[in-house]
Amino acid sequence: MAIVLTVLHSIVCVLLVAVVLLQKSKGDGLSGAFGGGGALTASFGNRGAASLLSKATTVLAVLFMVTAFLLAIF
Repeated sequence: MAIVLTVLHSIVCVLLVAVVLLQKSKGDGLSGAFGGGGALTASFGNRGAASLLSKATTVLAVLFMVTAFLLAIF
């Protein structure tokens, strides 16, 4: 059980870092540095990418906390 939780927690950690780095910041962030900003704008529009990434951040943050709590118990 602990091994499965550890693997799941590691996957969630990597995804959470990636989603946070893709979000647009005042300095255009990592997404603009590698040319991803234009692709996201073309695909989702100006508000769509922000809301999609912020929802993904929220879900991944909750999963991170749940898996961390479960790992502390087991």
